[in-house]
Amino acid sequence: MKGIKGNLGICFLAILFTLSGCKGCYRLSGINIPADVKSISVKFFPNKAAIINPTLSQRFTEQLKDKFLRETSLTLVANNGDFKISGEIIDYKTEPIAFNTSTGTAKNRFSMTVRTVFECSTHKDLNFTENIVKFQEFDATQNFQTVEANLSDEVNKQIVQEIFNKIALKW
Repeated sequence: MKGIKGNLGICFLAILFTLSGCKGCYRLSGINIPADVKSISVKFFPNKAAIINPTLSQRFTEQLKDKFLRETSLTLVANNGDFKISGEIIDYKTEPIAFNTSTGTAKNRFSMTVRTVFECSTHKDLNFTENIVKFQEFDATQNFQTVEANLSDEVNKQIVQEIFNKIALKW
């Protein structure tokens, strides 16, 4: 029985390698970008939220660029890419979400909203404008300024991933 399982494993790996090298076949990466799209331009995402984190816009924009450069074969261009991404950070806030009768607030939620505009002039059916909201909860006993960097980085990653999923994976 062990020999059959081993042979099945080897066959599975052989099929996997064959399919991953087959042009036009199912790709394991899941990337779903039209073949004629070769470049991407990502404009700076200004922070228009009531709370201004001075490094947020730059960090978010760079994380978005890096995601597409690392995980696709698209070339980053300054302007007029085949794919164009722009937008702005429109909300960046904390709010209480859980209360304790003895101490007051028990949990807070940090959230960020990014308005994202995606355009592709050759595939207009892919275009969208969407507000993407992500959040992280934290204990109310923690001072927001001490946890802000970690929370902001995590929320940035989540929003960047969602933008990437919508554009490159068609989710």
